[in-house]
Amino acid sequence: MVGGVEVESKYRIECGEIEYIEAALRDAGLYLEGERLEVDIYYRHPCRDMLSRDEALRLRVYEDDGGRLTYKGPRMGGSFKAREEVEIELTRVEEARLLLARLGFEETLVVRKRRKYYRGEGVLVTLDNVESLGCFIEVEAEDPGGIVRLESMLKLEDRRVDETYAEMALKNMDRRGDEAHRYREG
Repeated sequence: MVGGVEVESKYRIECGEIEYIEAALRDAGLYLEGERLEVDIYYRHPCRDMLSRDEALRLRVYEDDGGRLTYKGPRMGGSFKAREEVEIELTRVEEARLLLARLGFEETLVVRKRRKYYRGEGVLVTLDNVESLGCFIEVEAEDPGGIVRLESMLKLEDRRVDETYAEMALKNMDRRGDEAHRYREG
């Protein structure tokens, strides 16, 4: 996506449910597109507090090479999480990290996850095992009806999570007494 609005919903699941969910996705006509480790590095802007503005700048590093730099704007109203998203595919991740550092952006948080991608029926579904947070399903669709259909099919209505992985990770860091306060300053 070069620029546009991302509409998604996230659900907390038990890690032991993943096989059942994968079978249900295949039965519904979705196909496994791939699986990989992703390391998300979040940045603090040198001149404004992105966290208080509900914005994020993330560098996603893929285990198999390359990555993606993403800006996420503030959440918009609606039944599901929707926000502006601008992304750039990268083939030279280390140069991007160096560029961001030279511009004054500081790496403040790292989130690691093993992610499986399923696609079909107008939706992109990811099954995520997120280090220190557990397992989740994320559903993205251009039409919110696709999210509703999948949510109903998998009986996920009461498992919706509105927080981002970064927000959850920061809460975990606060509980453990880690340096989450560094992210909030500035």
